[in-house]
Amino acid sequence: MGGKQALLYLGLVCLQTIFVNAVPDWLPPEIFDMVAEDKARCMSEHGTTQAQIDEVDKGVLKDDTSITCYMFCLLEAFSLVDDEGDIDADMLLGLLPDQLQARAESVMSKCTPAPGSDKCDKIYNLAKCAMAEAPDVWFIV
Repeated sequence: MGGKQALLYLGLVCLQTIFVNAVPDWLPPEIFDMVAEDKARCMSEHGTTQAQIDEVDKGVLKDDTSITCYMFCLLEAFSLVDDEGDIDADMLLGLLPDQLQARAESVMSKCTPAPGSDKCDKIYNLAKCAMAEAPDVWFIV
């Protein structure tokens, strides 16, 4: 896998931050090793625990900055959000496989721009909206 492709997949993993208990079949398994360093850094910076991540993976997302700012941190690490917490929808759509394009466009049109008082609140609102629109394609790393 080339460096640019790896970076794109890393960003995709970070954006797919919510709710499916199984890893999607279109996601290369080596991606999890590639995000490990940023995951550890973001967890440390925001006081996020693996238990919180596991809870989100089971479908429970609380409005708690330790998890919502963790999610922002991962997205920011791969340039998928700006400093205000707004998703770069065009960049995201460019990363997704063809079979997810139409669905992702629909979710992005309904969920962006996400409201919120700060960048972490925007990510929380985006995640809640995306979960409601397409819960079967979301997971957290």
